[in-house]
Amino acid sequence: MKRTIGFFGDSFCADTTEESWCNIFSTKIGCGDPVCYGKKGESIWGTFFKFNQKIANDEVPDVSVFCWTEPYRLYHPRMILTANVIPSKDEDPNVYKTLDNYWKYLHNYDKDELAYEYSLKHYDQNVLSKVNKKIIQLWSFRPFETANKDANIQLQTGLFVDKSLYRTATEDRGEDKVINHMSRNMNKTMADMLVDISREYLR
Repeated sequence: MKRTIGFFGDSFCADTTEESWCNIFSTKIGCGDPVCYGKKGESIWGTFFKFNQKIANDEVPDVSVFCWTEPYRLYHPRMILTANVIPSKDEDPNVYKTLDNYWKYLHNYDKDELAYEYSLKHYDQNVLSKVNKKIIQLWSFRPFETANKDANIQLQTGLFVDKSLYRTATEDRGEDKVINHMSRNMNKTMADMLVDISREYLR
């Protein structure tokens, strides 16, 4: 029976097409189809809640791959609440007005970054470390590279790959980026790289 695998994070691991690095990686390490993917615009809080539900339901995949996003995202169970988000005509416009006012008058980068670091380290050391499954962790955005800072956060549980998918996508000069913000070729390269790095760990 093939091992199960799931991806937890934002749009860098959200594409479900066959050419997504998530699917290529899953196939190459001998897993079945992913039981879950990331979610566009997801915050770290949404990822926490999603994985906590998997734990509560005893549905944690045999292999869980985390792509941790940037700290500058507010949590909402359904809506994307990031800076400069394009409002959806199907949502209450007052939510977006409130969001704009938050960024103008209440947001504090130092607080966001401190809360992010403390929360992520706590989750790594006190939640993921207690899961008796394979855990792979990497960055959608290395903290805090979108603010031109280097937090040098090192995670401890499972296999930690200190690599930024955002940086990979930025440096990808191939075709139009249509899968996980990267070209088809870069998705394959990304999957192959993870296979090489994780081969011993996943034995």
